[in-house]
Amino acid sequence: MNIKEFKPYIFSGDIKDAVSPPFDTITQEQENKLRSAKCNITALSMPQSWSNGITPRKIMEKWIKDKLIYEYGENVIIILKQVFYINKEAVARYGIISLVDINNNISTHENTFSKQVMERQTVMDDLQAQPEPIFIVIPDNNFDKMIKRYTANLEEKFKFEEPSGVENFVYFLDDQHKIDRIKESLANVQGIVADGHHRTQAIKNLQKEKGDSFWNYALAYTTSIYGNGLMIGGVDRLVYRLNFEANVAKIKNLFDVYTEKTMEEDNNIRIYSRGIFYIIIPKEYTIRETFGTAKPLSTEIINRILFENAFGLEKSEIETKVSYIYNATDAINAVDRHECEFAILIPSWQKDDFLNLTMENRIFPQKSTYFYPKIPSGIAVYRRPS
Repeated sequence: MNIKEFKPYIFSGDIKDAVSPPFDTITQEQENKLRSAKCNITALSMPQSWSNGITPRKIMEKWIKDKLIYEYGENVIIILKQVFYINKEAVARYGIISLVDINNNISTHENTFSKQVMERQTVMDDLQAQPEPIFIVIPDNNFDKMIKRYTANLEEKFKFEEPSGVENFVYFLDDQHKIDRIKESLANVQGIVADGHHRTQAIKNLQKEKGDSFWNYALAYTTSIYGNGLMIGGVDRLVYRLNFEANVAKIKNLFDVYTEKTMEEDNNIRIYSRGIFYIIIPKEYTIRETFGTAKPLSTEIINRILFENAFGLEKSEIETKVSYIYNATDAINAVDRHECEFAILIPSWQKDDFLNLTMENRIFPQKSTYFYPKIPSGIAVYRRPS
């Protein structure tokens, strides 16, 4: 990986009013609350209307004029420490926000939706800026130890707590010797895009179209995949306009199906419908006929066997009948509130399985992984130098 320091644009007011969850994880209720703030990053990352001429660029230019956001005076690498609890035990994760050369030792592992890529491309092209970082993981055991060590003597720039309970502590590293040491430590390391595939592709498109060096780099957060402060969940599916129970007979031709009243934690795919959890395990012959000798991912089983074979859906139909949600409890509640027909609950990942597949250059279906805790948007913006 090739990284470099930069002069970030940062908010001058209370950081709690400026930050938000990543744009693609925000609920409608969260969005309404965030938009009510005087100066929140969602106004740039999730523009409401272009027809009235209030574009993200004009909003940011007004914020700069009103000194609500300003360019920091020095080149820095931003260190982010996140503290949260797992089973009542505090866990700290360290990472950096910097610029990353997206053409140098950076790999992706998920397909993208062209519509979402174009949305991100349009926003960033108008802004001439990147309002939120992509999320990169690296297979390096020593990286977080180095960053933790460099944090020890730094003054805290600001801190804030997310509604989820994650505490964020932000530090600016301007010591060029230490910055160079970080660069050297990453020079031969393979970076894997964990979150932000649509933004990554949008930046690559802009790089190709515009042909200037600004788009050679992505604003990115980088952390070690090995730390106990990094989890990889599955992305659950909400399904609309399809009746699960009416298709159980077809599904049982392809899957072994078991029912349970409460959900257990294991590696099985589950369907939740009408208060019942259905464990679905594809039959051996189904796997063999669909994938040959390859070991399929949970999301490949869902797309190829459940949606295409059992329900008879075309790929284009899947996009219109499925939405994505990042918490099993929220998925279950959506079914109970009759907001969708049923939910598909995807098991979490083992890190070694993820690494092995990405190192094989395996490309996953869209929305196969959910890395968390997420990186809040609004800590810093990377803007084209004026």
